Amino acid sequence: MININTNLYAEKTRINQTKAESALSQAMERLSSGMRINGARDDAAGQAIANRMTANLRADSAVSRGIDDGISLSQTAEGGLASISDLLIRAKTLAVQAATGTLSLEDRVSIQKEFEAISATINHISNNTEIFGKYPLATDNPELPPLMHGDVPPLSVKFPTQATDYNFTSGIVPLAYVPAGATNVVITINSLGLDDDLQLFTRDGKHIVGTPINDANPDFTWVSKGITDNATADAKFVNEANGFLPGASYDDSGLTQGGPIWVFNGGATATLNGLTIRYSGDTDRYEDATNGGFNDGQNGAQMQERIRLLGTVPEDLIVMVVGNGSFSSNLTWGSLPEPTQAPAKPPRASAPVEIVTSANFGDEMTKKTIAPTPADTKTLGISKSRLDPADEASKALGALDKALEKVSSYRGEYGSLINTFESAKSTLAQSTLATTAARSRIEDADYALEVSQMSRAQILSQAGNAVLVQANQMPEVALTLLKG
Repeated sequence: MININTNLYAEKTRINQTKAESALSQAMERLSSGMRINGARDDAAGQAIANRMTANLRADSAVSRGIDDGISLSQTAEGGLASISDLLIRAKTLAVQAATGTLSLEDRVSIQKEFEAISATINHISNNTEIFGKYPLATDNPELPPLMHGDVPPLSVKFPTQATDYNFTSGIVPLAYVPAGATNVVITINSLGLDDDLQLFTRDGKHIVGTPINDANPDFTWVSKGITDNATADAKFVNEANGFLPGASYDDSGLTQGGPIWVFNGGATATLNGLTIRYSGDTDRYEDATNGGFNDGQNGAQMQERIRLLGTVPEDLIVMVVGNGSFSSNLTWGSLPEPTQAPAKPPRASAPVEIVTSANFGDEMTKKTIAPTPADTKTLGISKSRLDPADEASKALGALDKALEKVSSYRGEYGSLINTFESAKSTLAQSTLATTAARSRIEDADYALEVSQMSRAQILSQAGNAVLVQANQMPEVALTLLKG
């Protein structure tokens, strides 16, 4: 049938041409993007699968970086433990040496000082081994620092163990302060030859018991340090660094010296706000003046002094030792508070660290926990160990063996973790490679196929244009009939 209003040939040609142009557009889009799936219309199911794979790949990338961090943390911690292990081995060597009975007092003091330096270094490494803001070797139970009065700590710092002798260098030594609330404290010193004298002060400068400065016979130890009156006392030692209050000044108006005869457990008695204080007196001041021994800075057969605080201490009191050479001291108590203060920054502490090892789409996340490995001297059990005297050194040997065993165990744990993380990373790399290949097969364009499709669509489009020209000429046939 010949008609003018409807050109069916042209309509059919336009439909086919539209299909060809759509195919051409899709082929060109795939070739330009390199992707077979550029939208859900291309392959909805394939796109969903590819999206899950992409999520897994990006999660695996983050997991891989986290595993690297876990390896770095483990290696850093293991390096710190290696240094601590070397220090413990050196400490054990010193302990064996100190357990030998042939050492002189000076040798023992030197060994003890080196041991204290080793302990301080172990604590420094423990507290400062840091990575990613984590402190894997720090204590997992941090203690608040002691409350200091200037540079003076409470007694518990200088005397961590009751009835144990500790050695000190003489001078004008603010030994420690007795915290308020302590009960039945007994402080004993042994001058070891050259005279050392116990002194007890309030923080406002009142000299409670001890040896005199302002006296017809001022004590030799004070004079030997250039302290001869209130003014030199204020200049030499009554200051905030030594634990005294701001504005404090020396006051001996209530000073109690020794009793008529030297009595180790207290020949003289003083009181302070309900506290009874018994003082043995300075042995050097009880020697016979006729033989030149009186107040000459040398002790005879008796070298000890003692202060007993009977009852509850009402306020913080400063214990000082003035003398020459060195001295030993020990402490006993009924109860002894350990005052602390909140630091400006929270104390460093080790804590568990979780490392993600898998986070696949639709699966539960898996993690590996790096447990805390505190390696401070308290956790290792050597914070109270001493190498002086010899019997303490013998006790320290066992503690050092256990500490070394604990550190070795820690290092074994980190070695195992490093191997686990490296294995997980290798497995992850294989999984990533397989997933990437699978995703490529789903969504990447096949260039040979797409070029073929583009060529076909171009030919069909060009042919459609040519045919459409012919179809549009069909209505002219009707016009020819009319003219005829």
